[in-house]
Amino acid sequence: MILWFSGTGNSRWVAEELAKKLGDRALPLLEGEKTLTPGEALGWVFPTHSWGPPPVVVDWVRSHDIEGWNEDTYCYMVTTCGDDIGQCVQLWREALGPRQCQAAFSVQMPNSYVCLPGFDVDSSEVEAAKLAAAPARIDAVAQAIAARQATCDVVTGRWTWLKSRVVRPWFAKHGVDDSRFVVDENACTHCGVCVRSCPMHNITLDDRQMPCWHGNCAMCLGCLHRCPARAIDNGKATRSKGRYHHP
Repeated sequence: MILWFSGTGNSRWVAEELAKKLGDRALPLLEGEKTLTPGEALGWVFPTHSWGPPPVVVDWVRSHDIEGWNEDTYCYMVTTCGDDIGQCVQLWREALGPRQCQAAFSVQMPNSYVCLPGFDVDSSEVEAAKLAAAPARIDAVAQAIAARQATCDVVTGRWTWLKSRVVRPWFAKHGVDDSRFVVDENACTHCGVCVRSCPMHNITLDDRQMPCWHGNCAMCLGCLHRCPARAIDNGKATRSKGRYHHP
């Protein structure tokens, strides 16, 4: 069983591709009950958010039990990232507590975080190169999982402690805030894509059929990137930034 959390689609795609190669099932983390069959591996696929696992994924694994998950379960994580993951593996293992995670992998995918100065989507050339390289990377990850390898095959990058232990807590406190989302009322077509694409079910349409956020945001930016009219921004910072989602 592969459990995925995804905003702009990178992690969902990776999870579903892995499931095809492994003959496994890929399920959305936040929906439905989860039960492992005897001998089944347990995979977690999620994006790297501020050099760590998304807080919503950490909260879920700390507060939910999965029937059939025991000390004999082969457990692995796969995290998608634009560049590097910092101490994401260590943070994930801390979240699991006494439960084991035998393997960890990172898969580089196009950037989607655009809310701070200096952060933007990749150029079309870089995006294309990452997408072209991803299938071979997924093949390698699938082979390691099929062999039940105990390994840590990730790109941590530089200044990992600073990124994951200083920047990440600051971001979790100050950067995960849906009050900054704004809608261009002249551009919005009231299509509801933002509502349907939110993994947190945090967006509704008001009486004027305009999107409203309700304070339970994962800051995945799925709503911003998937809006076909480019009507959603996060303050003024994203107005000139690119948009990306997969596929």
